[in-house]
Amino acid sequence: ALLLLVAATPAAAGGLGRPNGISARGVGMGGAWTAWVDDPTAVVFNPAALSEIETQASVGAELVIGPRSYVPLADDGTRGPAQETTIVAPVPSLGVVGRFASEDQPSRVTFGAGAWNTFGGKVRFPKTGASALDATEDLVIETSVAAALRVSDRLSVGGAVRLGIGLFSIEATEKPFDATLSASGVGVAVALGVLFRPTETVRVAMAWRSPLRITTSGAGTIELPGGSAQSSVEHLQTWPQQASLGVGLLANPRLKLAGQLDWTAWSELRELVVAATGTPTQTYREDWQDTWTARLGVAYTATPTVTLRGGTYVDSNAVPDRTIERQYLDSTKVGVSMGASVTRGAWRVDAAVDVVLAPTREVPNNSAETVDFPADRNIAPGSYAGTLLTFELAIAYRF
Repeated sequence: ALLLLVAATPAAAGGLGRPNGISARGVGMGGAWTAWVDDPTAVVFNPAALSEIETQASVGAELVIGPRSYVPLADDGTRGPAQETTIVAPVPSLGVVGRFASEDQPSRVTFGAGAWNTFGGKVRFPKTGASALDATEDLVIETSVAAALRVSDRLSVGGAVRLGIGLFSIEATEKPFDATLSASGVGVAVALGVLFRPTETVRVAMAWRSPLRITTSGAGTIELPGGSAQSSVEHLQTWPQQASLGVGLLANPRLKLAGQLDWTAWSELRELVVAATGTPTQTYREDWQDTWTARLGVAYTATPTVTLRGGTYVDSNAVPDRTIERQYLDSTKVGVSMGASVTRGAWRVDAAVDVVLAPTREVPNNSAETVDFPADRNIAPGSYAGTLLTFELAIAYRF
């Protein structure tokens, strides 16, 4: 059997080069969530914040809808027909927070666990016969456990162990061969968090998530010049490390404000390697770049049972002109969001919607300028346009 080694770039979060939202409460605040996270997704966003959360269980879902269009630009300057698709991706999530008690006194240690699709997604375009990735699925489902220690009334620390289940599939035309492949695998990573409360109304939070690398294995079919061949496949998923710094202010008993800066090390995605028995090894530069995201969020307790949220953010692009392809909607992005929570007794319902406004990205055809340097040629010049809607819904029971 042939062996195909693929280290492919991920169709992250609907092709946006960003992590997935996963928390209805956090998405409602524009993702400015590291300082104020108060649901089981603290396991992901800041394990230290578990020390501040009441015991609860939550189940929810994220629905991503992403219409987008790519108009190719030929070497002679003419534009081809628009290649359009719409991503529709439902993503479930669940989590739990609990702590022990002794003589009716809660423990200083709080535990959390959950499962979420933290990175990745899938997208499919109609086949045109041209060299392209026609369909990709590259995602990870994390099952994580975490613990937080309330060191003092001012300081909490926490950590999490993240077990990632990677899923990968691809349908390709002339990349460099026609291929249909799928694979899965498991990897392990960690997360660390700190929550500092200098006053009763101010929070400062820091979180770090290590890279998550998953070697997936599976099988598929490759169309070689001599005919179809069954192939075993290995695909290395590299999900980047992240760091977040958040500040929260309790402006008054009913109003929370938040600001946050995120860094995501997408530059860890350096190259695409394809090797198969009987063919030369193919190595393609990817050269993704790190991204920075600035976020602002607000939460207002309108009544004892209703909380309203809003937020906005600006996110830089990860994919350079040279390696962007139609499965990505990646440019400097502006997002706006809103959300609400309603409680009734021990039950709580959280909902949110997020809209990404990505301007049309024009990638020039630089074939004439790179005749002597083909490795620097933009592989898919043209116009990239689209948007992304994310809907979040969760139901929680507080013990």
